Amino acid sequence: MINSIYSKNISSSAKILDYAIIYENVVIGDNVVIGEHNVIGKLPTPTSNICKDLELNLTKTVIGESSRLCSHVTVYSNVVIGDNCLLGDNVSIFTDVKIGKNVIISRNVTVNSETEIGNNVRIMDGSHVTGRTKIGNSVFISTGVFMANDNFFGKFGYNEECMGPTLGDNVSIGVGVILLPNVTIGRGSIIAAGSVVKNDIPDCVLAAGNPAKVITKLPNNWGNI
Repeated sequence: MINSIYSKNISSSAKILDYAIIYENVVIGDNVVIGEHNVIGKLPTPTSNICKDLELNLTKTVIGESSRLCSHVTVYSNVVIGDNCLLGDNVSIFTDVKIGKNVIISRNVTVNSETEIGNNVRIMDGSHVTGRTKIGNSVFISTGVFMANDNFFGKFGYNEECMGPTLGDNVSIGVGVILLPNVTIGRGSIIAAGSVVKNDIPDCVLAAGNPAKVITKLPNNWGNI
């Protein structure tokens, strides 16, 4: 086994596979599996042209009990991943992210900074979760979903107006949906495949189109199923 392990806070029941790099700020819980070529707890590496101020001190990264990180996963510093989560191959979790329990993040997903993900969330292959996004509990995000947080393409830097989408509990997002900055998807709503969401969507509706519009209402208890 060839690894670079600097942390002293790794459970004796954790399994770390070949070529992993684990920094000293990392806490790994019981029965965790860290896959081949994982990098856990690393600092961001900004250059002078980066607009966002990044925390460049090693802060704690926590991998919860019984979680599984597949091969080539990168998790930056100041990240908390809850118990019983699965991160697929080539997932990247940037700094200052909180992920709840029983979450599945499939292959080739990227999650940017200052993002919160609730419990029992599913994010499918090849999707991008932009910075400052809030995802509630029991949300399903299908493949190839993309989110944005800046309507001005970085012209004014990473200021307080840069906000990603907010997804309520029990929301479902179809294949290839685009969620534009600062939109809110209400509890229990469904966004149909290929839609572009530029305005808020209320609770318990089916929305579709470009721009997405309400097609029909769903039962009031839909968001609690």
